[in-house]
Amino acid sequence: MDALDYLRSLGGVARTATLLRAGASKREVAAVAALGAKPAHGIIALPDCNPDYLFALVHNGLLTCGSAATAHGLWIRDVPLRRHLAVAHSRVTVFTAHRTLRFPAHGTLPIASLEDTVLHALGCLPLAEAVSMAECAIRGGQVDRGMLEDLLRGPRSTRARRALSLVTATAESQPEVDARLLFVARGWRVQVQARIPGVGRVDLLIEGLVIVEIDGHAFHADRAAFVEDRRRQNEALRQGYPTLRYPPEVVWRDPDRLLRDVEELLRIWGPRRFGG
Repeated sequence: MDALDYLRSLGGVARTATLLRAGASKREVAAVAALGAKPAHGIIALPDCNPDYLFALVHNGLLTCGSAATAHGLWIRDVPLRRHLAVAHSRVTVFTAHRTLRFPAHGTLPIASLEDTVLHALGCLPLAEAVSMAECAIRGGQVDRGMLEDLLRGPRSTRARRALSLVTATAESQPEVDARLLFVARGWRVQVQARIPGVGRVDLLIEGLVIVEIDGHAFHADRAAFVEDRRRQNEALRQGYPTLRYPPEVVWRDPDRLLRDVEELLRIWGPRRFGG
């Protein structure tokens, strides 16, 4: 085993005990330590190490909640500026602490389990971020929804249960989740990934009338996709379903515009479609 390569595979920072357990000799560990720094007793850090891993190790904790979302491949728009750590000690001054760990952490990296990361997010983060992280994990089959529900039955889990209740496990992107939550908060009936005969599946159907599609970066990647999209949109309009399309930037930066547009179409098309 090459101790330096192994240290780099851990993000460039680790406890000396981790290197020794992996098979490195004390001499090899000393040689690697000479290439970097010792920010705390028993920790070796290369100059270009992962700063989040370094922070977690120095504070004797595990990255979790929004701070572990990226490591687990979960949707998150804004990673918290103040790091979130799972810790057993009470010496908390520069991070947000989570005290409960229910599952084994990552084997070598200072990261809480995916399950604990989602549980912490549900009870801690702003609603849209919490729902998005759980949506991604459940939709991808990484976390069982029933398990989350069982662990969130206590009186202190009201906030987390509320966030979990808004997870549909059908969204294809975080902007789609965020748009749905905006519509739900307005009191509109929202169907996710609704199927319309002759049109196919649409991202969101509001009040059974207005289609909202959230376009990703790969939108209209080829001519065939462009032609098919126009056919679907025309067929939807022919059947009485007006369609609105938005990039993620509008959902995140101008949500009021999104709501105004949908509200206007509901007002104009509602009487035409349903009478009254």
